Amino acid sequence: MDRVKARLQRSARLARLAKPRVKVTRRARLVGTATLICACLLCGALAFGAETFTVQSYFKPDRLGAPTNLSATAVFSSNGTVPEPISRVLAYGPAGLQVDVAGAGTCSRETLEADGPSGCPADSRIGFGGGVGLEEIAQEIIKEPFTLDFFLGPSKNGRLVILVYVQARSPVAIELVVVVREVHGSKPYGFGVEFEIPPIPTLPGASYASVESSYFTVGSQHIAYYHTVHGRHKLVHVKGLVVPRTCPAGGFPFKVTITFLNGMQSTDKYTVPCP
Repeated sequence: MDRVKARLQRSARLARLAKPRVKVTRRARLVGTATLICACLLCGALAFGAETFTVQSYFKPDRLGAPTNLSATAVFSSNGTVPEPISRVLAYGPAGLQVDVAGAGTCSRETLEADGPSGCPADSRIGFGGGVGLEEIAQEIIKEPFTLDFFLGPSKNGRLVILVYVQARSPVAIELVVVVREVHGSKPYGFGVEFEIPPIPTLPGASYASVESSYFTVGSQHIAYYHTVHGRHKLVHVKGLVVPRTCPAGGFPFKVTITFLNGMQSTDKYTVPCP
């Protein structure tokens, strides 16, 4: 295993010297995104893939009609091999889930690709996460931790846009930015997100990047701004995600459909218990 990792690190250094920079970033960086349901439902299907997956999520605080954070974990399974990469994700949350980002800042895709998370305004950050990625080389599966940073992007046609910055450092340096767009589903679902993911190469002769597990927390509870009211400054907190005011029998429904690079699809439906 140590020999394989050493080969990966040497190959990664050579790849960075030999490969031209690519626009979805490749200064030894790719940038991808993710998830279950974004800015509010993004889940661990994130930038990569697997044949089957399970998801768990919860609101905190868990009160009807209250601003909240959404946390989720996803675990992927493919019988001991590197999972098939994901090409598209479509995810829905429960009807009545609201997203109120009035007053929050935004970050552009160009800034995130050029400067990374440090280049984005602090009040544009809406979440974080991470996980364990997988890549195969020399017939060995190598595990690699990665991190996720979620930012609000400029809205498009009145719809929410979320940018997710994915970064891994060793044994293969990866950075990716993927654009997640707001969609809406029919009842019992409501707010949702969709995004597409190009194949993510790692090293010559190695498999595309994939994922074993992922987690994230999104929301805006700690973002605030000053608003002038009658000549006086007032501190206003961004609501971000707002739990539905009512909860259906059986709990809040979520649905995630993942399309893999080979054309196969997998759907997971689950519920979050009522407060």
